[in-house]
Amino acid sequence: MEMFKDFLLHVSFILFPIFLYHALWLSRTPAHFPKTNKLLITVFASISSALCIMYPVGSILDLQTGLQSIPLVLAILYGGYTAGIVAILVSSTVKFVMYGSFLWVGLIVVPIYFFIPFLLYRKWRQYSKQRKLLYGVLIALSKGMFIYIGLLVVSLIEYSPAFIMQQKLLELFFSTLYYIFFLVLSIYSIEFVKENAQMRTQLVQSEKLTIVSELAASVAHEVRNPLTVVRGFIQLLFSSDNTKEPSTNKDYKNLVLSELDRAQDIITSYLDIAKQNYYQIESLNLSKLLEECASLMTSYANFKSVTIHQSIEPDLYIQGDETKIKQVMINLIKNAIEAAPEHEGKIELFASKENHRICLYFVDNGVGMSESQMKKLGEPYYTLKNKGTGLGLTVTFSIIENHHGTIRFKSSLQSGTTVTVKFPEDTRRK
Repeated sequence: MEMFKDFLLHVSFILFPIFLYHALWLSRTPAHFPKTNKLLITVFASISSALCIMYPVGSILDLQTGLQSIPLVLAILYGGYTAGIVAILVSSTVKFVMYGSFLWVGLIVVPIYFFIPFLLYRKWRQYSKQRKLLYGVLIALSKGMFIYIGLLVVSLIEYSPAFIMQQKLLELFFSTLYYIFFLVLSIYSIEFVKENAQMRTQLVQSEKLTIVSELAASVAHEVRNPLTVVRGFIQLLFSSDNTKEPSTNKDYKNLVLSELDRAQDIITSYLDIAKQNYYQIESLNLSKLLEECASLMTSYANFKSVTIHQSIEPDLYIQGDETKIKQVMINLIKNAIEAAPEHEGKIELFASKENHRICLYFVDNGVGMSESQMKKLGEPYYTLKNKGTGLGLTVTFSIIENHHGTIRFKSSLQSGTTVTVKFPEDTRRK
């Protein structure tokens, strides 16, 4: 029972930083799900592991059986190579200061303990929660198996294999079970915290879209009809044969027409948002659709003195609504063209298949965006253009989300922007 109490103390050292990370970071910006804070992960994992070492559970033939390696595994899986290595070094230093002789053991043990986590990190975000939990069991079993092999080697050197089998094997078995349970519990807690943070972010965005949709449904049709009538009469006045009409009047009429057209565009954007619930899902050749959209936007790019380069893999299929996916592509290409500098502007379009996902890349060499600007992208009414409502990207985000896709922006000021859109591959065509 004493060992079990010690394990519970270690669990508090491990789980408390997980929920503290949620409180300090994931809850900080509910409008947008924040990026992984690798610095916080490194600090929390190092402190957590150090506390587990300072208050040990016990040992089997001088091999520590506590949970101090769990924070290090989590640092690798969720923070990456650098976070994991730094946390391991801190942990090893604390262990050396307290126990001295464990330094050389650590140099042998560390590469084997953490081989599987380092191997899994690159694809860890793509795995489902169930698969992550399964891999957690595999990591824990590999650690228990390694300890067992180490004990067996020591017992053979001491010519006492019966000692291991009779007195220590049962203790090792239960400590491995504890390790499996608490590692899986830690992974589940992290995934639970992330899912709740993502749901909160989606809820905030959904509420904004709902407000805009309700406004669109109640106002758009009522406003559009009078605008159409007014525009028609303005055009009749403008086409009058009255040659004595001052030129300033014609300028006024042109200005009125342009503003009426802008009002029509705004209303159309509202209506696009209001119609987001209607989808006709079918198998789409995304390669051909992207090439078609690039061709459609070539004249607009030429007008802006911007060149478009394409590198598109053939026969990339997804399940989706062709009209809405086409709307997404045109909107992103148009934004890239408008962001690119005139005369030296360049747009690059890439499409490829990566790990059963179809990836689209829209790259421009424009003015770029700051981190704070990127966080607000997709919000209704937020735009970086002189004339615009920001509703185009709002619609784009909504369409991509409804197709179970993702959109990411990578940019910095004066360094251009890369927009990455990913959709699930249509596996039914295989």
